[in-house]
Amino acid sequence: MLLIERPGAASAAEFHHREVPTGDDVLVWWFDPSTPALVLGSTQSEELLDRDLCRARGVDVVKRHSGGGLVLVSARHTLWVDVILPSSHPAWRVDVGRASEWMGEVWLDTLTRSSSGIDGDSFTLHRGAYESTTWSKLVCFAGRGPGEIFDDRGRKVVGISQRRTRSWARFQCALSLLWEPSMFVDLVVDGPRPSDVAEAGHTVDASFDSERVRESFTASLEAALRSA
Repeated sequence: MLLIERPGAASAAEFHHREVPTGDDVLVWWFDPSTPALVLGSTQSEELLDRDLCRARGVDVVKRHSGGGLVLVSARHTLWVDVILPSSHPAWRVDVGRASEWMGEVWLDTLTRSSSGIDGDSFTLHRGAYESTTWSKLVCFAGRGPGEIFDDRGRKVVGISQRRTRSWARFQCALSLLWEPSMFVDLVVDGPRPSDVAEAGHTVDASFDSERVRESFTASLEAALRSA
């Protein structure tokens, strides 16, 4: 069964540390962060950030359990959803990269279905090995991971990270609503200039409809689960 939940607004830390229940249901959690947060990958140190400046700006610092570079999450900058797929489901992929590509196919179908401020015909799904750039070890949206979605200028539209146990895979997905590197680069110690990562992320246009995207995502996910 597919269970969809949209909890009330809360901190990014509360969302990231939410426990995954046991069972055979596929879970979809739409998150609305109450305050902006810089989310570090599991191997990144908080020493990468100027904590005093983060506090002064009202930006939380959070560490997630999945890998990759840092991501700025806020209601203004990202549309954030987690999908939990139990290992008992036929859609389960043993290979981590293939699993992310499966999740990316759901997103590609979602964006093609929804005419909500993004031209789905211009999107591509990255397949195969991770491709790094100068700043990708630090900034998630500067690299190209399997399953992630890019526009026709090579800017990342949907970033995907993945945490796995023997029982489930948790796909953490962020659709870039507003790519604004000036909001976070000066919070990073010895980080990039805004111009270094100016083209890393996508910005949606004024006609973007987040509710339509949520509805399209549900339809695309249901179709992918049925065909697994």
